[in-house]
Amino acid sequence: MALVSAAAESGAARRADVERSLKQRYRLTVIGTGMLGFTGDRSSIREAGGILSLRRAGLSGSLDPNQPATFHIRQGQAEAGRGQHDVPLPVGEKFYVHSVYVGSDVVVLGLLSARTVSSSQGSGPVWVALNFFFPPAALAEANLGQVFPALDQWLLPEEGMRPVLQEPAPAPAPEPPPPAPPAELTPGMSRDAVVAAMGAPQREVSFGARTWLSYAGLVVLLEQGKLTAVDRSGQPPAKVQVVSEPDGADVFLDGSFVSSTPATLELPAGTYQVSMRLPGYREWQRELRVLAGSALTVRARLEK
Repeated sequence: MALVSAAAESGAARRADVERSLKQRYRLTVIGTGMLGFTGDRSSIREAGGILSLRRAGLSGSLDPNQPATFHIRQGQAEAGRGQHDVPLPVGEKFYVHSVYVGSDVVVLGLLSARTVSSSQGSGPVWVALNFFFPPAALAEANLGQVFPALDQWLLPEEGMRPVLQEPAPAPAPEPPPPAPPAELTPGMSRDAVVAAMGAPQREVSFGARTWLSYAGLVVLLEQGKLTAVDRSGQPPAKVQVVSEPDGADVFLDGSFVSSTPATLELPAGTYQVSMRLPGYREWQRELRVLAGSALTVRARLEK
């Protein structure tokens, strides 16, 4: 009995190692209310983590966070389970990971779409729960060489867009100058129309009513969901560190919550209205202008 107990404890410890590895790899997105529940709701994004790109078709999402669309994935095949299946999900759809659980034979990923999705059922972010089933030995022995590739068939972290545990890819050849935007990129196009014309973006950033879709050599700007400009300079985003005294203030850009201090934000070039709010302190507001590729720090001393 002692040997069985020791083996069970060892397996549980290894599964905990797998769970920690997945959380580190995916950089979990924090959801829930702000400090003391004063801002947001239990499905609001408190701190955005890594973004994953969907690689295979056949999944759907739910507009109700209480009834996420559930799928059971065995040997690369997905079977729909419980929850609401409101919206079919295209290949290239972007997701945050808000939860990870590793059981004796299953890895569960809780997903939240990185954009608002519109359908006949309504509009909003979509919620998905994926249950990946493995032989118990794979998780009890923390066999990441078996776990990661199985997950990568469906979801791949955007950083590098290449599965881990593979031989390093050869250095890419220098890219030719980016082509001019195709003729079908015209003012007023929706995000879906832009993606249909250009493919899935390399990066997507949204603040308030503005969204930037980054492609090789160009950035598409959407306002209120419609294309308003195309920037072909190909310049990188700025890195902005936001700190406050005291810590823990909610950070808003153009009126939309983005994170809590201290935080590091990647922002496309432009001008923003930044504010910080902390219960018991006056709201701090400034206009922030950032240049492409720059690095700066915004410090706020909050006053009561």
